[in-house]
Amino acid sequence: MEEIKVNILELASELAHQELVKDYSDSIVIYEEDSNGDEYYTEEAQDIFNDLYDKYISFIEQFKI
Repeated sequence: MEEIKVNILELASELAHQELVKDYSDSIVIYEEDSNGDEYYTEEAQDIFNDLYDKYISFIEQFKI
């Protein structure tokens, strides 16, 4: 079996983002836009993302060899 290398920080971030968008987009505002037109998470979305990220990091790290 071929070994697959994964950046666990990037994986946890992507999983947290996907869950945030999927599970919370109907109940909170996820994005804000600044004067330059750049989008970023609202404070509430960032707090949820941080919790999800921590959950995924803890889960992924259980599988380190």
